[in-house]
Amino acid sequence: MSLDSLFKPKSVAVYGASAADSRKLGNTLLKNAASGAGDVLAVHPEADVIDGIPAVAKLHRPVDLALISVPDRRVEAAVVDAAAAGCGAAIVLSSGFGETGAEGRAVQDRLVAIARAAGMRLIGPNCMGVVSHLGSGRWLNGSYFWRIPTTPGGLSFVSQSGAFGGMFFGHMRSGGLGLSRFLSVGNSADVGITDALEWLGDDPQTTAIGMFVEGFGDGRRFVEVARKVTARKPVVVLKAGKMAAGAKAAASHTGSMAGSHAAVRAALRRAGVIEAADTETFFDAMDAAAVGLRKKPVRNIAVVTISGGPSVLAADASERAGLALPSLSAATVERLRGLVPSFAALGNPIDLTPQCPIDGFIPAIEAIYADPAVDGVVAINCGLDLKPFGTGVARGVAATGKPTTAFVLDAPGVEAEMAGAGVLRFASPERAVNALASGV
Repeated sequence: MSLDSLFKPKSVAVYGASAADSRKLGNTLLKNAASGAGDVLAVHPEADVIDGIPAVAKLHRPVDLALISVPDRRVEAAVVDAAAAGCGAAIVLSSGFGETGAEGRAVQDRLVAIARAAGMRLIGPNCMGVVSHLGSGRWLNGSYFWRIPTTPGGLSFVSQSGAFGGMFFGHMRSGGLGLSRFLSVGNSADVGITDALEWLGDDPQTTAIGMFVEGFGDGRRFVEVARKVTARKPVVVLKAGKMAAGAKAAASHTGSMAGSHAAVRAALRRAGVIEAADTETFFDAMDAAAVGLRKKPVRNIAVVTISGGPSVLAADASERAGLALPSLSAATVERLRGLVPSFAALGNPIDLTPQCPIDGFIPAIEAIYADPAVDGVVAINCGLDLKPFGTGVARGVAATGKPTTAFVLDAPGVEAEMAGAGVLRFASPERAVNALASGV
């Protein structure tokens, strides 16, 4: 069943806003939805208007998406109302259901039965909602988050943890990358991570997908869907609950059951999914996927720098990641010898040295990019703002399209040149290398 009503609604109803207390989460939800979703109304038993938004006691017409943020004891009535009105999808942000035990699961099961009988998709309960770029600068913010990324792009993110969604948004804002869709699935009573993955796999607006997962539910179906999606676009997963303590926490958090991680890791690998080891690696891998670094396989890289120490760390990281540092061709080395000081190191890593003539940086770096042995480049510049170094990298990327990452520190001119060319910059040489690796 399509999730268009969830990700591309033309009309939204919000249950749970208060006419008397604008500090309630329901009011936050209403204001967020009204900020860009178009046709929005509130559902309230008494009010005619809430925060300037028209309100009705019950829905008397179908809307695409219902957002439900009421106390747990009132959720069932809200779901019944939305289903009776013919809503396409309903998100239950309220908590107190399957994650609390058998009694809560029984109520949660009733919500699903009501929704399915009406042909309405149910998201949650116990989630943070949805964010989706609707085009032409318009955003659906059907979530509790008051601050969302507003740069459109191709990266979509699905999370079983609402709070991790907040971490993801913070990362997106700091990195300047663009967002397509975000969904917090919570308890996944009806719509789960696999449903979202399947829809996003067919979504032309989404070019890369990240997922925070506590439990897979039907693991076989997830692998089948993931295998189809990864043939078209990259999927990066951070699996929580790998250890006993984490698995126990996941069960109490969203009611997720975490299986043997060795089996999970093997299944993800077979499906072509990139599994990240930790949060830092996850964000780096998603960034790399979002800018298309993984469209071209990278096995042989050149590390180009103006100082030795960080490049040694990059060389170590390359070996750990399974990347090779090939020697440059004799023709490339000969070309470089005419451009850089005689004491420059022309192995790999390639240290052009700070003493490289200013007019030598650009042609030297272009020659490295042109070498047929090089699949990708890690550029390192620490503390010396030699802008031509960044210009050389930018021109190399433009001329060859070879995947490139960088570690740049205290060199704003260099960083600006690389940023203009779409080169991702990372906070350490190791992270720059890992982002180029075929797996993480």
